[in-house]
Amino acid sequence: MGPISVEVALVGQVFRSYLSRVVSQNSIDPPRNFHIGTDERVRALAIGAPAWSVRKRRIEDTEAKWVETLLALRAALIALARSESEIERALDAKAATFDYAKLNALVAIHNRWYPVEANLRMDPRSSAYLVAGRPWQKEAEYTPERILELVRSR
Repeated sequence: MGPISVEVALVGQVFRSYLSRVVSQNSIDPPRNFHIGTDERVRALAIGAPAWSVRKRRIEDTEAKWVETLLALRAALIALARSESEIERALDAKAATFDYAKLNALVAIHNRWYPVEANLRMDPRSSAYLVAGRPWQKEAEYTPERILELVRSR
């Protein structure tokens, strides 16, 4: 190997080292304070998402769909120059048509099984399940008032 090829090899090595540092700092996949083991990766690929996360996503998607429906109704009524009381009555009537029993059944299942499925730690003093070091709170049931409050807050 001649002197030029050694210089090219050194420049290439320095560039690769620099590039690896830049990519690791600017990566879309940020550094983490935990490690996902190979067994957990294989399980996720073979079985799919954990049941608790699928359930939580269904709850959140249903909530978002209902809120968007009510926001669209409110926007349509505002465009028709309806009074505030007419808008409130229409929103109340529409919110009452949603299937809260089905969603609340899903919430009850989630509240029952989430701590076990997510393998939450337990505080030995209080016997409370912990999420990120804080006590886990059960998901509240959905009511027309809860959905309307979400709409009013937007």
